[in-house]
Amino acid sequence: MTLFLEDGTQYALAGKLQFTDVTVDQGTGSVTVRAVFPNADHVLLPGMFVRARIEQGVNDQAILVPEQGVTHDPKGQATALVVGPDNKVAQRVIQANRTFGNQWVVEGGLQDGERVIVAGTQKVQPGATVHPVQAPAPANTTAAN
Repeated sequence: MTLFLEDGTQYALAGKLQFTDVTVDQGTGSVTVRAVFPNADHVLLPGMFVRARIEQGVNDQAILVPEQGVTHDPKGQATALVVGPDNKVAQRVIQANRTFGNQWVVEGGLQDGERVIVAGTQKVQPGATVHPVQAPAPANTTAAN
């Protein structure tokens, strides 16, 4: 865990998560947690306002794909249209079970660097030859925490 003090500066020492409640407050969406931070210099005081950031898990193998690049087939499986090296379109079943912002977190079915069609998906069919155009990079491409 990382702690940020009242003035926004980051506390120098990392903390350890000791407890996470299983219930979510319906009104605020918050969860109760308990963390322990070393405090030998007595920088942290009772009643002090701080913010904490918890890194729950990072999947370095996941790929973020814009929402419009992922559809679902009649069986309910997530799919994406991918442009191959020969500029031919192929439909791929992918593992995308959650979103991060306006992007799907793809944990399987795509390889790093593959080109996913995110515009004009209604006009193209698997097997068609296309002339792909690079889409602008999304504003927020940070990893899912």
